[in-house]
Amino acid sequence: MRVVREIWAVTKELRDLVAMPITAEARDEKIAAIEQLLAEREKLMAELRPPYSEEEQRLGRQIVQWNQEIDAQLRELKRQIQRDLTMMRQKKIANHHYINPYEQSLAMDGMFYDKKR
Repeated sequence: MRVVREIWAVTKELRDLVAMPITAEARDEKIAAIEQLLAEREKLMAELRPPYSEEEQRLGRQIVQWNQEIDAQLRELKRQIQRDLTMMRQKKIANHHYINPYEQSLAMDGMFYDKKR
């Protein structure tokens, strides 16, 4: 029972952590905390051994429900990171074009050879 209750406590802490809004400035610290909690929970899950009491089964069902919420929040965090990376790439390209606007215009469009000679 001790292991199930510990997993429940870690899962609750993880759910509370991902439910809080994550700003871009504090994102790295939050991700590190999330990774630490996931590693701790994984280590505890390796210690699980059946049979489970009625109380352990109830806690297990709640853990499964919280896992779905955690998964949805982590997917949203991943989307936010992907959007930020895309915007950063676009800003980098726009800045590069601003610094050197004629670099891309090295194409040979409009060139022709006079065949009458």
